[in-house]
Order: sequence, then C-alpha cells, then structure tokens
Amino acid sequence: MTQRETLKRLTREARPYYGRIAIALLLGTLAGVLSLVAPWAFGAIVGRVLAPPPGQAADVHVLYIALGATFAALVLANLATYFQTYLTAWSGQHLIARWRVALFARVLNLPLGEFDKWRPGELIARFSNDLQLMTDAVSVSLPQFVVAGVTFLSSFAMMIYLDWLLTLTLVVVAPMVSIAVSKFQRLISTSTLRTQESVADLSANLTEILAGQRVVKAFGGEEYEIRRFRRANEDFFGAYMKLTQFIQTQPLVVSTIMVLAVVVIMWLSVREVLVGRLTTEHIFNYWLLLVNLANPLNRLAAFVGDLAKSIVGAGRVFEILDLPVETADRPGAKALTAPNGAIAFEHVTFSYKADEPPALRDVNASIEAGEVVALVGRSGAGKTTLVNLVPRFYEPQSGVVRIDGIDIADIRLTDLRRVIGIVPQDPQLLRGTILENIRYGRLGASDDEVHAAARDANADEFVQLLPDGYATQVGERGIRLSGGERQRVAIARALLRDPRVLILDEATSALDTHSEALIQQALERLLAGRTTLIIAHRLSTIRRANRILYIEAGRVVEIGTHDELLARGGAYAHLHSAQFA
Repeated sequence: MTQRETLKRLTREARPYYGRIAIALLLGTLAGVLSLVAPWAFGAIVGRVLAPPPGQAADVHVLYIALGATFAALVLANLATYFQTYLTAWSGQHLIARWRVALFARVLNLPLGEFDKWRPGELIARFSNDLQLMTDAVSVSLPQFVVAGVTFLSSFAMMIYLDWLLTLTLVVVAPMVSIAVSKFQRLISTSTLRTQESVADLSANLTEILAGQRVVKAFGGEEYEIRRFRRANEDFFGAYMKLTQFIQTQPLVVSTIMVLAVVVIMWLSVREVLVGRLTTEHIFNYWLLLVNLANPLNRLAAFVGDLAKSIVGAGRVFEILDLPVETADRPGAKALTAPNGAIAFEHVTFSYKADEPPALRDVNASIEAGEVVALVGRSGAGKTTLVNLVPRFYEPQSGVVRIDGIDIADIRLTDLRRVIGIVPQDPQLLRGTILENIRYGRLGASDDEVHAAARDANADEFVQLLPDGYATQVGERGIRLSGGERQRVAIARALLRDPRVLILDEATSALDTHSEALIQQALERLLAGRTTLIIAHRLSTIRRANRILYIEAGRVVEIGTHDELLARGGAYAHLHSAQFA
C-alpha cells in the first residue's frame, strides 16, 4: 500500500469524526487569526504612543486599547487551542482505540496457517510502537498543525496587504522550502519503516527469550542470547539515530532558508523606511508578522515529519487488518444440534504451503460415534495435522471432512468447535486463577459445575491443598503448577465443555507414576461415550483404543485393533516392536 493510498484510507476511517474535527478546525482557525492581534497592537503602540508622527502627541488611549485587545485575544486564543486540542485528541484516540480492538480481533481470527507466519513479538510491536506513532501525530502534531497553518496563512495575507513587494521575497523562497520538505519526508518515511522493523525484531527477540528462559538456562545460553540481543539493540539504535538525524535536520534546513529570507526582507524594509516609503509603525508591524510567519513554518516542517511517521505506522497497522480471517461460514451453513460425533475423512489432501509436499495425501478413514481411535506413527507422519482438520484449524486443499455425514465446511464454525474438546500434551493455561482456567471450557458455568468438573478430573485433590484454593493464580502459561496439575486442569476444562468429539494429544507421556495414574482415571471419565481421536505415544493408551490408524508420510496405511495390527506384522508391528520390545 502506497503512502497516498494509506492517507486516503485514513481519511475514510476518520469519517465518523468529521463533525468534531470540523469544530476543531474552526477553533484552530480562530486561534490562528487571533495571533494577528498582537502584531497589530504592538505596531500601534510603537506608531501612536512611543514614536507618533511629527506634529502629533502620544495617544495613551491607544496603549490601553492595544494592551486590552492583546490580553483578550491571547486568552481567547488559548481557550480555542485548548478545546481544539481536546477535540482532535479525542477523535484521534477514539479512532486508534477502535483500531487497537480491531487489531486484537483480527489476530484472534487469523487462520492458524497465517498466524504461524508471524512472530509474537512482531505482532506486539504493531500494537505498541506503530499505534504510538499515530497517537503522537493525532494528539500532539495535528492540533499544532491547524493553529500553525492558519497563523502562517493569515500572517502571510496581512504581509501582502501591508507591502506586497517585500512579501515577494518569501514567494521566491517558497519552492526551496517545498523541495526541502518533500525530500526529507521521503527520507523520514524510509527511515521510520526501517526503525519500526528493527524494534519489531528487538521485541520478537525479547518475547522469544522470555518464553524460553528455562531452555536458555538449561543449555547455558545466557551470554549467547545477550550478544544476540545486543546486536539487535545496536541495529535499532542505529536506525533510530538515523531517523532522528533526518527529523532534526529538516527544521534546521527550513529555518536556515527562512533566516536568509528574513535578513533580506529586513534589509529591504529598512531601506524603504529610509527613503520614506514606509513608516516606523508599518515596518514594526511587518517585522512582527514576519516572526509570526517564521515560527509556525518551523512547526509545519516538523509536522510533515510526524505525518510521514504516522503514515508508515498506519500502513503497518493496515497490513495486519488486511490479513485474511478464518473462512467465513458458507451461505446457508447448518447449525450442529445433538451431534452423534461420527467422523469421516474422504480423500483428504492438505499442504501447509503451496510449494511444499503435502502433509496429508488422499486420507480416507471413518470413525464411528463414541469410538476411541488412536493415531499412531513416527514423528512428522501427519497425526497432528489430521486432527487439526476436524475443528477447521486448517482447510484441506481437496477432499472432505464430515461429522455425522455433514461436510464440516457447511457447519457453522462456532457450532462445530462447541462440540469439540481438546486436551493437548502441553496444556495451555491462561494467566488467571484455576477457577477461571477451568471455566474457560464453558464461560457460563457456575462455580459448582466448575468444582464438579475438577473432581471428575482428579484436580480437586490438589486444589483444596493450595492456600487460595480455586482462587490460586496459575501464572504465565500455568508455570506455578506442576505438569500433572496443569494436565488435570486441562482435563477439567474439557470435561466442563462436555464435548461430543474429543481430541487428545497423549497427556501422560512425561509424568510421574502417581500423576499418570490420576490422569488415567480422569481420562476414563472423559472418554466415556465420546468420539475420541488420540495422538498416542503410550502402550496403555493404544490398547484402550477401539481401533488404530497407522499413519506414514501423510497416508493412513493400516487400520485395525492393536492385536490385529500386531498379527499382521506390518508397519505398526515394527514400530511397536521398536518402541515397546
């Protein structure tokens, strides 16, 4: 998206705030026009009180009128600027608050395939740094721009009225200023993009290390990670200082051009007074207007830099907002009421990327309602990919996945996922209490229902021993609980959901004997009467299954019971022999 397209889109997005912005523009215009009162008043004091024309006495009344008008104009201008700044900031912040929520919603609704392309730290940078660029522009720079712009234009108009010949000098300078500002705007835009990319890398590095701190400590990687972070930090520092250099150089160049113009104008104006074409009052008034013109011009140049940065930030925000969301429900999508839970895969082929070999190839399998099926195979065979198609985390490129004979693409996504429960091998607990994490399975559940699910999952046993019980904070990703405790909380969460279809990534492969026994008991309750797909690693889990699907290189190559497959002496029997002999 080009900067012009980004600016047009920003204008469209701001349409709901046009009324407030219009009022703010009027107030800014008023403040800018009132800035002309002071030059007029001081010129009148000089020309009528301090140095009146020959033969005329000093008019003290002019002094009082000029001072009173200056005071009133300054107070009124300050009030207008205050309300203009408030209205502009309110509109801008409200728009950015909307975008912040829209960003959050878009990230949550990204297809997993799209989400996997982004580093969490980079997404966080879009929320914080890029939105902050826009916040600074709308809260600080935009209100100043309005007042400065009106002050500049009104002062320029008055200078033409007082002496158009002198003012022509500024007209000659204007193209030079325009060329300088345009050049620096391009430099600032490019440098801002580089800076935002650098800070995103820095944020991604920090997020990764905070999440993997135990791995770093376990392998003694502290010094390596510090060096890596230092390099990223130096890259950001270099990019930021280059941006700062451009931002600070722009007003300096513009000011130098303006100072040159001012010197020429003052020289010419003094000559005009000496030859008698202009009076002292006129020239003093003209000089004050010149100062009134130069100051806002510097602020306008700075605003161009802020605008360039905010457009870059907006473009990076729009990049996220324009990402695809999960496939919307088809027209006429069906509600899934009272499902039995029968699952069928019909000629399913799936690839994560178009240029990669398929992770699943022409998979065909049928699972009866209430049946427990184990998915077995070597690592990378496609077991997890297959179960991820059932809740439509991914969409197959060809073939159909059905529940109760209905293509899941024809079922409303919310209904589909409501009947599916997932217990991962590494349970993902959210920051909060144990009660809140279990209730996440069904947000409307009462405390009694949560406690009942915890008892069925054998979690109530350890929760009651904690000082805060169900109000215990689990920490980031459940770090304050042991592996077995996290698994039991995850099972309680799935029990509370009461799903018809259960996806279970072997939950006991890394636990001690006591925890495993408790979880096996909980799983017996969880599996009862549900269609279950188990990514199986342990012999005890495999033997519990009614049938086994042996997957190899993305294909289902064997289907049968444990005893049948062993007797067949095929791929499953070889894997079983290698693992459990």
